[in-house]
Amino acid sequence: MPTYLLHYSSEIGLKGHNRRDFINQLRRNIRRQHPQATVEHLMGRLVARSPQEEDFGDVFGIAWWAKAEALPADMEAIQAAAVAEAQRQAAPGKTFAIRARRADKRFPLNSQDIGREVGAAVAEATGMGVDLTTPDVEVFVEIAPGTAFVFAKRHPGANGFPVGVTRKVVGLFSGGIDSVLAAYLMARRGAPVSLVHFHVFEQAEEAHRQKVGQLASRLGRFIPALKVHYLPYRPYHRRMADLPRKYLPYRVVVFRRFIARTAAAIARQEHAAAIFSGDSLGQVASQTMENLLAVNAALEGFPIFRPLLAWTKQEIIDWGESLGFYDLAKQPYRDGCALLARKPATRANPERIAEMESLLDIPALLEETLAADEIRHYGA
Repeated sequence: MPTYLLHYSSEIGLKGHNRRDFINQLRRNIRRQHPQATVEHLMGRLVARSPQEEDFGDVFGIAWWAKAEALPADMEAIQAAAVAEAQRQAAPGKTFAIRARRADKRFPLNSQDIGREVGAAVAEATGMGVDLTTPDVEVFVEIAPGTAFVFAKRHPGANGFPVGVTRKVVGLFSGGIDSVLAAYLMARRGAPVSLVHFHVFEQAEEAHRQKVGQLASRLGRFIPALKVHYLPYRPYHRRMADLPRKYLPYRVVVFRRFIARTAAAIARQEHAAAIFSGDSLGQVASQTMENLLAVNAALEGFPIFRPLLAWTKQEIIDWGESLGFYDLAKQPYRDGCALLARKPATRANPERIAEMESLLDIPALLEETLAADEIRHYGA
């Protein structure tokens, strides 16, 4: 059965008395996201075993992981396993390095001595030269109580904190790369996430089948128990269409205030601590300082987080590409803000906004919209 060595993030390692709580939550998440795997905690690392090939790069809280050979903590067995691993990669002219780490101080050799003895055996068996700085081949050895692990490649993890170690948050989810990345980052800080999406279709099923549902499915790989609330845009649009033309420049900011109120109402229902959005300061007209503050004011003190506030658009795109979300997120999709976004005002006018919201009857509109909420679950 394949064995995997999992090292949790350095942030977890720095925790004090509550480190065990973080590690236990991480173990629960691993079992939930990879139900075939069994997980044990072994002196500063986790060891997973599964009857199938696994990729643990989707679990927040893991710094790196490796498929490893587990064997008795015996130098002859370690040398044999390291030689076999090096021989699989050996070639004329290649160099190698042994990276040894002794977690169990009862083992008779220290890390440097382990590296020296294992390295001598590898050099004799393969003829490769040693290069400790930029080797062509690396073989890793870790010594834990009663067990040694030998492996050749460390895969990067998602880092951060395990989802579930802090309070829940509810996010505004347009289906653009900004809202996708905001959800990813909030979950990466340990927060369970629910999302709110306003769709323009007759049925929420259509939004689920299109890129919003596909993006949610991809996010669900990283975020356990991810939930998306699909809410209709049409009730808002019907009322907005009846307003005089003088209100046109403020349609976007009023809509953003409305969807923030809706997310806050759902957050209260789900006992979440805050809402969040993918806003980046000044990126578009609706995200000027004045318009963002106008959205804050609509929440009457309920917290809103903006994890991308100081990011540039290119930084957001680069991250989206590295995580595999951008190609899908950039596909065309009709959402409420896009339909309203003709020459929006960059500076919210409080008096004009108050007039509009009075004409729209926001409390009744909020009640009508929430009554049509359709919830879908994604991920493990």
